[in-house]
Amino acid sequence: MSSVAIVRCGQYEQAMVDQAVAKACELGAMPDVKDKRILLKPNILSDAKEEYCITTHSAVLRGMIRHLKRQGAKEILVGDSPGLQKPNFKPKASGIFQVCEEEGVQWIDFTKQPRTYTIPYAHRKKLPLAAVLSQVDMVFSLPKFKTHQLMYATGAVKNLFGLVPNIYKSPCHVQFPTRRQFASLMVGIASIANPAFCLMDGIIAMEGPGPANGFSRHLGLLLASCDAVALDYAQARIMGYDPMLVPIVSEGIRRGLGDKPSSYPALSAEDLIQEDYVRIKMREHTGFLPALSIPSIFSRYIHWNVKRERKAPVFLVDPCIRCRKCIDICPAGALTMVDKRIIIDPKVCIRCYCCHEVCPASAILVDEEIPS
Repeated sequence: MSSVAIVRCGQYEQAMVDQAVAKACELGAMPDVKDKRILLKPNILSDAKEEYCITTHSAVLRGMIRHLKRQGAKEILVGDSPGLQKPNFKPKASGIFQVCEEEGVQWIDFTKQPRTYTIPYAHRKKLPLAAVLSQVDMVFSLPKFKTHQLMYATGAVKNLFGLVPNIYKSPCHVQFPTRRQFASLMVGIASIANPAFCLMDGIIAMEGPGPANGFSRHLGLLLASCDAVALDYAQARIMGYDPMLVPIVSEGIRRGLGDKPSSYPALSAEDLIQEDYVRIKMREHTGFLPALSIPSIFSRYIHWNVKRERKAPVFLVDPCIRCRKCIDICPAGALTMVDKRIIIDPKVCIRCYCCHEVCPASAILVDEEIPS
C-alpha cells in the first residue's frame, strides 16, 4: 500500500508550516523514529536564496526537525552535496545551515570519506556515496516540487542523487546519457539509500525550465509518503503529466522501488491537477534504446541518438556573468570561454544540461526554450 498524504500550507510562516508538517507526517504514516538516528536530505541544487525556489525551504526543514524531536528521534543529521561544492560547504544563503545551528542538529559534509557502492540497475557502476548513509538508522528525503529539463520532474528519488559527492555527479551523464538510463541510475542509488520517509516542499513550487532557472508558482501544498516513487507519481500528476511517462517514476515502479499511490488520505492528486502548469515538453522514445544494456559496441549509437533527439544548449552573451560554473561542471569538456563568451562544441556536448542547472544568471537556453 503506497499512501500519499497531500495537505494544504499556504505560506512559509513557521507556526503554519510546523502544523502542516505534523499533519502530513501523521497522514503519511511516518515510521516510528524513537531512539533512531535520522539523516534529513533536503534539495540543495545550489545554495540559493529561498525566493528563487531552488532549494527545499528552510521552514520546511525546521518543521521536520521539530517534528522528529517531538517523536523522540535520538539524533538528527542534515546534509547534501551540490553539483559544484566548495571545500567545507555550508548552505548559508538558503538559510538551511542557520536552521541546523538554531535547532541543534549537525550539518554533514558528504565529501568527507565517502564509501563506494556498486549501484543496482546501472551496469555495475561504482559510485561513492556519503559515508553517513551507513551510520544512520533512517534516511528522509526532503525534495522541492520542481520541473527538470532532462528528467521532466525532480522529486524524492532524484533528490537522493545528492548523496553522491559533488565532482562525481556530472560524469554520470556521460555513461548514462539517455533519460531511461539516467533514471535507472537514480533508482539504483535510491534503492541503496532506501528512504524511510519523504516530505516534499510544494508550498512555492517551480515550473518552466527547472530545476534552477524556472519560475515560482504558489501551490500551497506539502506531500508526504513512505514510498518515494508514489510521492513522485503524485507530483507528476499534479503537474499535469502522465506519471508513467516520467522516466524515474516508470523505472521506479518497474524495478520495484515503489508503486503508484494506492490512496490519498487527505487531498487527492487527481483533484489538484494544474492544467496550465508550465511543463517540460516530452520527447517521443523508441523501443530500441531503452532495451540496450550499453555495452561499448552501442555507446556511439546511443550518444548520436541523444544528440539527434535533444538540442545543444544556447549561451546568451548579455546575461552571462562569466562565472565559469558551466565550464567547471561540463562532464564532456564541451565548453570554453573565448573573448568573454562561452563557446560550445555541439559535437562534444552530450545534452545533459548540467550547465543550465548551475547557471546563476539564466544565461543558458535548453531544448524547447530554443527558438526553432
